[in-house]
Amino acid sequence: MARRSKIDLLPDSVRREIDQRLLANQFSDYVAIANELFAQGNRISKSALHRYGRELQRRVQLGRAQEQLAAAGISTELAAELTGDATLVVVIDRRNGRARLMNLPLRAVEVIALLKGAGK
Repeated sequence: MARRSKIDLLPDSVRREIDQRLLANQFSDYVAIANELFAQGNRISKSALHRYGRELQRRVQLGRAQEQLAAAGISTELAAELTGDATLVVVIDRRNGRARLMNLPLRAVEVIALLKGAGK
């Protein structure tokens, strides 16, 4: 079992502030954020912050993909196939017999995993 991140051990208010800073900076400037945290007495390394930021960015992208699928009216009875582009996915709505080509902010493999989870 992997150990918990030092960021996960921080108070919720500090984590929300980190999330907001990472989103506002478009997941960049980790050194400045780490230095600011250190000045506040939180010993968080740039590397730990970067790992946390990568995971947060993935969660944000998953949320965007889910929003795009919902906005397109895609049901939960789905199949998906890879195309040549890493973010293009053919989404097939089996219930309605429709197919759509969607460009999502995730690799197609992650979208397929998302779709499989939605069908459960």
